[in-house]
Amino acid sequence: MIRTTILVFVISLTIFNFGCGGKKSPDPDTKENISKKTAVTEIFADSTEVINSAQFYQLEESMEDIQKEIERLQIQVMEYEYQPPETDYTKQLKELIDNPPHSHKITLKNGSIIEGSIEKDKLDYLLIKTDLGKLTISKSDIEGIEDLVLPMPEVVFIGHGQEEVFATHHLFTGKVMNQGSRRGDFVRVIYNLWGENTQLIRSDSSFVEGTQIIYRSGIVTDTVLEPNQSAQFRVEIPLSDSIQVAYITRDVRWALFD
Repeated sequence: MIRTTILVFVISLTIFNFGCGGKKSPDPDTKENISKKTAVTEIFADSTEVINSAQFYQLEESMEDIQKEIERLQIQVMEYEYQPPETDYTKQLKELIDNPPHSHKITLKNGSIIEGSIEKDKLDYLLIKTDLGKLTISKSDIEGIEDLVLPMPEVVFIGHGQEEVFATHHLFTGKVMNQGSRRGDFVRVIYNLWGENTQLIRSDSSFVEGTQIIYRSGIVTDTVLEPNQSAQFRVEIPLSDSIQVAYITRDVRWALFD
C-alpha cells in the first residue's frame, strides 16, 4: 500500500514538471533584446520611407532641356569667328632674304639631284649653297644644270632724260638699260602729262632703238634690249604750249617672246 502511494506521487510529480517545462517564462534579457530589435527595425523603416519620398538631388532641368542647351552651345562654337594672329611680314621678309629659294637644279652623272644656288663658278668646280650647307662639286661629275628661277629682264631709266617744250608738242629724250638676265622684247617708254588737279592731260609712248631680231613667227623688230644693253628713246607728245603741265610721270614696259 505504501509502495503504491509513493509510485503515484512520483508519476504525478513527473507529469507536473514536464508540463511546466513546455511553457518556459521569457528571460528578461531576451525580452529587452527583442524590444531593441523592434525599435531599430522601425527606425530603418521610417528612414527608408524618408529616402524614398525625398531624392538626394532634385533636377532643376529635364534631360531634354539639358540636351537642347548643349546643342545651342555647339552652334555658338561653330559660328565663332576665329581671329588669326597678326602676320609679322617683317619677320617673313627677313627669313626670305636670309633663305632665298633655290635657283639651280644640278644633276650629277651618278643620278643624284642637288637643288641649291651657285655661289662660285670656278674653272674646275662649283660651290653650291643648299639647305644643309655648302657643297663643292667637281664639274667633271655634273651631267647638267637647270635654272629653277626663270631669268627676267629689268629695264630702267638712265638719268632723268631731257624735256623740250615747243609750240605744238613736248619732246622727251633719254636712255634706258636692261639690267636683267633675260632679253626684253618690244621695249616701250611711256610719258604722262598731268594737270594741277591730278587730271591726265596727255599720254604717249614710243619704242626704243634697240637690237634687231627675227622671232620664230617671222616678225622682225629692232626694239629688243639684251642683258646689259642700253638704247635711246624719243617720245613726242602733241600739246599746245598754252596748256600748263603741273607734273610729269614716266614708265618703261616690255614683253617676253621666244
